[in-house]
Parts: sequence; C-alpha cells; structure tokens
Amino acid sequence: MMKYNLRPDETATLELRGLYEKYGYKKYKISKFEEYSLYVENRDFFTGDKVLSFTDLDGRLLAMKPDVTLSIINNTRAEKGKSEKIYYIENVYRESKENHSFKEINQMGLEYMGDVTKYSILEVMVLAAESLKTINEDYLLEISNMNYTMNFLRALQLSESVYLELLNNIRRKNITGISEAAEKAGLKNEVTDMLCRLPFLYGNPEEAVKRALEMALDTTMEEDVRELEEYCRALRGMGLSENIQLDLSMVNDIAYYNGIIFRGYIRDLPGCVLAGGQYDKAMKLFGKEAGAIGFAIYLDELTKGKQQMPRYDVDAVLIYGEADMTETAKALKALQSRGLSVRAERKEPEGIRYREKYVLREGQPVKEEI
Repeated sequence: MMKYNLRPDETATLELRGLYEKYGYKKYKISKFEEYSLYVENRDFFTGDKVLSFTDLDGRLLAMKPDVTLSIINNTRAEKGKSEKIYYIENVYRESKENHSFKEINQMGLEYMGDVTKYSILEVMVLAAESLKTINEDYLLEISNMNYTMNFLRALQLSESVYLELLNNIRRKNITGISEAAEKAGLKNEVTDMLCRLPFLYGNPEEAVKRALEMALDTTMEEDVRELEEYCRALRGMGLSENIQLDLSMVNDIAYYNGIIFRGYIRDLPGCVLAGGQYDKAMKLFGKEAGAIGFAIYLDELTKGKQQMPRYDVDAVLIYGEADMTETAKALKALQSRGLSVRAERKEPEGIRYREKYVLREGQPVKEEI
C-alpha cells in the first residue's frame, strides 16, 4: 500500500472519521457564517470575546464562526425522543492572544444531542478516550463532575459575588485567592481549609473518589461523586482506566455547562488537545428541550509537537522527455501499482527529494542509478 506523508492532524482526521461513523455518528456540515448576534449574546461559551464580523449584501451583520457547538445548538432539531449523533470538521475564527489578530483554528468535534442517558454520556467519554488513543497511546483524559464543586459552594449559602469569586479561584487552583475570598465572607477556618483542598482533588480515580467522599457536605455531593465513580468503573471495564484521571476542581462556565466534563492531553504536546462535557444548560438557553454532550479536538495542537520530517518528497520520479502522453500515463500507473508515489516530469526536477529515478524508454520505465 502506498504511504502518504500526512501531517498529524490530517492522519487523525482520517482515522477519527472511521471511529465515529462506526458508532453511528454522521458528518455535519454548517455554513462558515452565522448571525453576529448569536455569538455576541453568548460570548462566555467560547474562548475570547471578539468576533470577526462583516455586513452581508442584504444588510445583515454576519460573523465568521468562533465556535461550532453554538451554531449546531441553534440549528439542531434534536429533542426528547429524537436524538442527533453528529461529528464535524470545521475551521473557527478566534482572537489570537499572542499577536492580537484573528487566527483560523482547525477543529474536529462530536455531539450527542437529544435523549442523553447514562449510556450516552459513557459512549461520548469512551469516544473521547479512544480519540486520544488513536492520536497517541500516551494520553491522559481528565474527568470531573462540576456539580460537586458547585454544590459544595451552594451548601455554604454564600452571596452571589463570593460564590463566583471562590468558583473562579478554585478553577484556577489559586489557593491565596480562595483564602482571601473565604476570609472576606467570614467563613470558619475548617471550611476555608476544605475549600483550599478542593483544587487538589485530582489524581487516581479510586483515591480521588475516596477523598471527595470524605469532604462531601451532604448527600447531594455524595451522589455527585458516586455518579463519577460509576463512569470510572465502566471505563475500567472497557480497559480505558490506565489513562484516566479525576480533577474535581475542573469547572466550565456554569451558565452553559453541567455535570460531567473532561479534557484530554497528549504527552509532549504543550496544550489541551480535547475538551468537552455536558451542556444541557446551553440547550435550555436556546429553548431546546433536550440534553447534550460532546467534545472538540483542537487539530492545530497536534502539529506543535516534535515531528519526524519525511526523508523524501516522493518515492520516485519518472522522466518522460518527449514520450507519448498515453505511454507516460501507463508507465506512471505501472510504478504506482508497486506501491510507489511517483512524480512524472519532462526533465529531471530541481529541489525534489526522491529515492528512485526512472526514465521512460520505448514505453517502459527504466530504473537508473541516482
């Protein structure tokens, strides 16, 4: 079989399409443009607060989409009793923090919308783990039930401002910020101590579950942990536990997300390559009576690691000179049938790296020494 010199993101895209379709997910294609108001009114759903916009010929203000999931929610027909299972490969346009300009981001994702059951959630988590494994077997999937931390703070009966301040500091693992906010709220020392331990509720699932149960303030928080434990047990039964870790301090935007959330990492790649979770709240904000869970893979991140450059641009070149075009085409096919990638040129090309050189003589490709 012929080998192609594909980038890591290109290889991942091809392999993941097969994985998702095997589970019954269908490719979803959306427009590059969406109503500007959709994103302006929901800035918190995606990273950054600037949207690339333009005025259409009919006078409407449109945006180059900074997020795919919002557009899918806006257009889905999923409801209770009618589910949609889709995946997408799209580009989004977001502000670059490095140079204060817009950048195009290549993204692949998967969404399960409609009747979201425990199995549905498990299936998406399995596909998140399998996606990472397909990219590189040396991966890590971090899982959280964000309801645990939210219910912890609700049990303290805090003001809205203190609640949000503590939540933000827990999310950032800012112990100093947690202590200062707790002191400002007049919380007892033992409560402050427990809040400062929340960011460290991560690691091996069994150990993290045990510590989380010890810190639970009520039965609601215990149920949050037990739900997470149930999914971890199922993942272990499917042989996916070795690369799973819990992090109960992980909390997404509370206006849109709920329940199970997760992030994925690949060794030697600098950033998060996969992120997802439940977003039933976002569905409700759009008037959709349905649950939803999904994830996105940031394909551009896959190109940031160490990559082995191909030694050759092509396996072989075929020099055809003044030969007949039909003979040239047949000779090219004959070489390709041997599993070679071949470049046909009238004369020897400059700046092209190749392993083998063939010259077309009397309708036959003759190999020459390089």
